[in-house]
Amino acid sequence: MLNTIQQRLLHFDTRRKFFRSLRGAQSILDLGCGDGKNCLELRKINHQLEFHGVDLLDPARVPDFIQYHRLDLSTATLPYPDKFFDTILFVHVIEHLDNPAPLGKEIQRVLKPGGIIYIETPNWTTMFMPSCGFKREQGYPFNFFDDHTHRKPWSKQGLYEYLKQDCQLRVAKVGTRRNWPKLFVDPFIMIFALFAANRPYLVSSFWNVAGWCIYGIGVKN
Repeated sequence: MLNTIQQRLLHFDTRRKFFRSLRGAQSILDLGCGDGKNCLELRKINHQLEFHGVDLLDPARVPDFIQYHRLDLSTATLPYPDKFFDTILFVHVIEHLDNPAPLGKEIQRVLKPGGIIYIETPNWTTMFMPSCGFKREQGYPFNFFDDHTHRKPWSKQGLYEYLKQDCQLRVAKVGTRRNWPKLFVDPFIMIFALFAANRPYLVSSFWNVAGWCIYGIGVKN
């Protein structure tokens, strides 16, 4: 039942609202696509979308409907022609890169005029949050450095400048990712998670309450 409630509340989540804003047939690039979680969600919303993804994963771990390239975002040029994509997703990847500035130029190059990018990353304040040992083996970070592959935390102003200066885009919005209706049930979810020994549920609600993630949206003129 709790899982059903959480799924229904996802409707109000910042990232899901962005997903629902994508209309019609569009080409999507997921930078650091992983096992395709975001693309799978988008596919349920809009079957007209064409998905491309890049990451360092073995191709066998990426869903077949994603046209996948294996490459290192820290060093590689994106293997796409100019003005190719309507939308780019850059979700929880930028914090893993030592120097994302060169990638900003590539983002500008492969976006179509009018194209849009959604970036999401941990807030810089996560450096000061407690590193909780509760069911540590289940993963999911409380503190920024709980993930040993994290390199640099970002602020909203930092994301603004990245979109404006490095990507050369018009910044449509920067903010804290939140699910406001879910805040009313998050305390109960966290109590349940403690009794159920479920760290992912605990972390999910903690992130929402604490404003753990920030996001930025940029548009190519």
